[in-house]
Amino acid sequence: MRHFVALLLASILTAQAQPQNAVSQEYPPPGKLIDIGGRKLHLFCEGKGSPTVVLMAGGGAFSVDWALVQPKVAKDTRVCSYDRAGLAWSDSGPADETVEQTVSDLHALLKIADERAPFLLVGASVGGIYIQAYQRAFPKEVAGLVFTNSSNRIGRLVNGKPGLIWELTEEQIRSTFPLAASDKGPAPNSEDDPFDRLPADLRSVRLWLDYRLWQKWEPTKETPDSTLSWRKEFLKEFAESDTSKDHVLGSLPVVVLSSEPPAPESQRHTRDEAAPRLDFLSSNTIHVTAAGSGHEIHLYKPDLVAETLGRAVSAIRNHTQIPHS
Repeated sequence: MRHFVALLLASILTAQAQPQNAVSQEYPPPGKLIDIGGRKLHLFCEGKGSPTVVLMAGGGAFSVDWALVQPKVAKDTRVCSYDRAGLAWSDSGPADETVEQTVSDLHALLKIADERAPFLLVGASVGGIYIQAYQRAFPKEVAGLVFTNSSNRIGRLVNGKPGLIWELTEEQIRSTFPLAASDKGPAPNSEDDPFDRLPADLRSVRLWLDYRLWQKWEPTKETPDSTLSWRKEFLKEFAESDTSKDHVLGSLPVVVLSSEPPAPESQRHTRDEAAPRLDFLSSNTIHVTAAGSGHEIHLYKPDLVAETLGRAVSAIRNHTQIPHS
């Protein structure tokens, strides 16, 4: 991200004073566009060492959102952020944001880019289900998982009533698509909290990315594919953690970064919130509370995230338990 600064300095003041000008700029990707078979995904890697940390943003978010964390992690090991298909500089695929395509894309991307396993996968928000699905598909490649405010409370309105997607039937979810044209809303013209915590140059980049995403999104053509895929993955993960057996991932290093404190053991199989379920995935798990943080912990408390990732990296290298502090 650092080499963005010289390129973008001249446009920062203009973009801040006239938001619409920011979206008329063209910003090059900080990393490489990797062809994974007829389409390209954006991958940005820094640093050296093993394990390689792979940063995955949440729904509708971008690789630039890790800009406050990635350089800190790169001081100690290899670290990569990337954009899923259809986001930022990455081309769309046939089934964007589905678990199946996301896992397949990331596997191809890392292999073709010659990024070497083992990987410490970091998933923010809904990214948590993707990293867990990746570990299930390619367990030999994954050295650890880090969930940052991983969410399973994703809902939809059905006949005017809210429901969580894993509580709704497939038919109920399908009935909510396509969306209304009015759901598109106005064009974005600023980057507000928490994205205003990014440096000024990257706020301009992010506004441009947001605007491009808004431009191409057609709610009347939206399909239920990604939502149904998420529902399927949630139910699969619940089935794994609803059993009487804890530590379904054995001693795989697992970190749960949450704005809330750890739940009591009596709630370890709950579906109500993600953290209690994730806290018991492994016998080598720590729960780190980001007190006072908003949902995007990597933007509110980047130092805490970087320090926690450093602990996980050290434990993987030394084949030890993750230290609690």
